[in-house]
Amino acid sequence: MILVADSCSDIKSEDLKKRNIEVVRLSITIDDVEYTDQIDITSEEVLQKITEGHRPLTSQVNPDEFESLFRELLERDNEILYIAFSSGLSGTYQSSVIARDVVLEDFPDAKIEILDSLSASYGLGYTVERASDLVNAGESFDNVVTETKEMLTTIRHLFTVSDLDYLAKGGRLSKGSAFLGGLLNIRPLLHVEEGKLVPIEKHRGEKKVLKSMINKVKDEGASGKAYIAHANALDTAEKLKELLLAETKIDEVKIKLIGPTIASHTGNGTVALFYYKQ
Repeated sequence: MILVADSCSDIKSEDLKKRNIEVVRLSITIDDVEYTDQIDITSEEVLQKITEGHRPLTSQVNPDEFESLFRELLERDNEILYIAFSSGLSGTYQSSVIARDVVLEDFPDAKIEILDSLSASYGLGYTVERASDLVNAGESFDNVVTETKEMLTTIRHLFTVSDLDYLAKGGRLSKGSAFLGGLLNIRPLLHVEEGKLVPIEKHRGEKKVLKSMINKVKDEGASGKAYIAHANALDTAEKLKELLLAETKIDEVKIKLIGPTIASHTGNGTVALFYYKQ
């Protein structure tokens, strides 16, 4: 079987190659110039453009691109699993469904499973990596699909951002209007609900919002590995890592830079934590 991810998983290109994961890439437009995610532009470049006052715009993968990919992959294998960027944040998932239905008319015996991850960044990437481990261990197609579906019910995303207004203007924030006033020195805490970013708490200062993250990890009995993704906020990410290792059952933490597409919507100062609840 062939595992497919998109660039919003934030997995680096070299890691995708090592794991034999196929990838479709969203695009980013800045000042009328279009860039392919992770190919033509880096996270650092996107964040610098934002610092300079530019507003990156992102574009979903269209059905024609998916149709071409699926037809190409079916020449190699009859089983394809695509774990998609949240349908609540992009139309990419829907594009893939349209393409799959067209392709299956010509290849009715093929298996093309598409899972809406309702996830973003390393919330998606972590699940893709675990699915890849199952594929590489020789698990059957049906078992990989079943276990991946279960993973997607237990992955957790916690975010804090320095500029909630920037996130809201990008249109990817749900239920955010009540949080937009009086945010001076306030750090909001967000999670993912039905695939959309939703503010859930306000905290005065970084220390308190990180403590709230830690408490939620404890409450859900999380253990093992966690990922932290950040956008020009390495110091805060390192503080969160120290707290996780000192105060929770998490015993491995990997810190990553948020990918170009996701960074286009979060802006600078974002720190996100991803883990599986017990």
